[in-house]
Amino acid sequence: MTPVLVSVDKAGDLKIGRKKCRLYKKDEVVKVAKKYGISTEKKTVGELCGAIKSRAKNSPQNMNNVPLAKMYPAATKKMAAKKAAANFMKGMVTKNANIAKLRQLNVKTPPKPSKKAMPITQKEAIKRISAMKGLNREAKYKLVIRVKEGVMSPRRVVKVARELSKLNAAGYRVFA
Repeated sequence: MTPVLVSVDKAGDLKIGRKKCRLYKKDEVVKVAKKYGISTEKKTVGELCGAIKSRAKNSPQNMNNVPLAKMYPAATKKMAAKKAAANFMKGMVTKNANIAKLRQLNVKTPPKPSKKAMPITQKEAIKRISAMKGLNREAKYKLVIRVKEGVMSPRRVVKVARELSKLNAAGYRVFA
């Protein structure tokens, strides 16, 4: 006689193997019922499943519903230790997003300037200043002189010109 795996799932349904008892054909359920010593005369599949369920719960040889932790306590402790070690190692491993942040923290050199921060030439700065609409002629002239003399970098002069043009547009009378 081959042993039959009989268990009760969380919903309280009887399972024979992997399928619910009520989904089997009657002749298959009758075979299992006979192994448990249940009379099968004039009983439906539902009644047989109910009888097998009550017999399986009370049977001392039915180990299907006993947690494995109770059956094998030493093995359970080993598994818990392995799981704890695995979780610890998972915490130690960094993800790809974290690696990029770590690299940035470890790099001593300043980051490369983006395309917006690329240096501009004196000609380009003069061209940009002269094209600004919010500045009067006198302010433009003073800013162009600063670029040509090299008092400030061309990029910084263009930045100052933008701020002056914003202030003039807002109604303030500001000269360079």
